[in-house]
Amino acid sequence: MRPRRERVLVVDDAANLRELLTVLLDVEDDFEVVGTAADGVQALEKAESLTPDIVLLDLAMPVMDGLQALPLLRAHVPEARIVIFSGFEHQALAEEALQAGADAYIEKGTSVTQLVSQLRALRRDRPRDSA
Repeated sequence: MRPRRERVLVVDDAANLRELLTVLLDVEDDFEVVGTAADGVQALEKAESLTPDIVLLDLAMPVMDGLQALPLLRAHVPEARIVIFSGFEHQALAEEALQAGADAYIEKGTSVTQLVSQLRALRRDRPRDSA
């Protein structure tokens, strides 16, 4: 029997990055991309209907950026682990995101292997209720 796959929502305004992350995570046995969104507003709509386990959230997006969407996502899907996946390397921005409710901050320059490892570690650190 296969273990339950973590349901992932990928949120980034770059379509090619959304597609790449979807392919890379879907080949893993323990992750399944259930949806993608191009901005914070779409992320809220998708999160409510899809109830992901993990939201991989970019910061710099049009309409509603990741920092604006973060507390709203936290309210709509409180059990989800919200991971900021950003091209910004500023420590102050990472701290702001974590203080706003993000579970982790991962830079876009991170290798795929490291990204998957960090997502797995996050899952072990904060298991979801099975109810």
